[in-house]
Amino acid sequence: MASENSYNTGYVDSSDSQVDAEFRVRSLPDGTEFRVSRHAIETCEVFLEEDYQDQRHCSSCHIIQHVLNSDKDQMELTTDQPLFRLIQQPPDPPPMENAADGTRPGFKLDAGSIIPFPVLPSMLYLADKYGLPEAITCSLHLHVQANASMNPLPVYAYATAHNLPKIAAEASAHLLHPPLSSYTKEDIQIIPTLTAYHELLRLHEYRKYKLRDILLNEDIFPHGYGTCPVHKQWATQLWEQKRVYLATQIEAATDIAGEMRDLAGQLSSCSLCHKALTAAVDMLQVRPKG
Repeated sequence: MASENSYNTGYVDSSDSQVDAEFRVRSLPDGTEFRVSRHAIETCEVFLEEDYQDQRHCSSCHIIQHVLNSDKDQMELTTDQPLFRLIQQPPDPPPMENAADGTRPGFKLDAGSIIPFPVLPSMLYLADKYGLPEAITCSLHLHVQANASMNPLPVYAYATAHNLPKIAAEASAHLLHPPLSSYTKEDIQIIPTLTAYHELLRLHEYRKYKLRDILLNEDIFPHGYGTCPVHKQWATQLWEQKRVYLATQIEAATDIAGEMRDLAGQLSSCSLCHKALTAAVDMLQVRPKG
């Protein structure tokens, strides 16, 4: 897997160190030559047929090499040659790891294991334009998804613009905090359509509604179990006051279980009250979050 730095600094090594290099590719705008393997070039047969002229000659070692002269514009065939790097060294999918809390596996966000998001749109553009193998596109999409926790708004904007609902959903889960109202107009403008922005607003409002509904309408403390005959009225009053106040402060990312757990300090002197609180908080925590 190429590291983050290698994807930033260039896509193809133009040195002679590539053992399997059988082609020399020259970009006409600047005359830069790159060495590319036969297998890598053959992964994009349509691209070769339509965009390159194949001029063959024999070297002094009687090895047939091909000089492919490109007349494409410099934006697509820069000195770093991102297209040929993508063909020559297709990226592996990002590594996965099991979540510590036992939930579904997530992406392993080690340094260098995830392609930085700013690089990915241009890579996907090239993969689509030149019909690169689906495996390359799928791998790139996984790297986009892996960036959702680090760059949720750009990833959400890209995913909604390119009809990638799974990636958009992943990114939206990381846009619960901070509130959308905290973003500047310039930040929000990268979302491609009003519909996509409206979907985010609806998600936030739905989560706030559900959290408030659970908090105010679920009678889970003390609810007949672990009721302390000495402190029942006082403990219940603490719970009621806390949850009514919290309901007025709820945002989409509010951890209602964590907020209600703050009462533990006031109930720590009574093991029965503390046990009832712990059970109630645990019930809040295991409920679905969306």
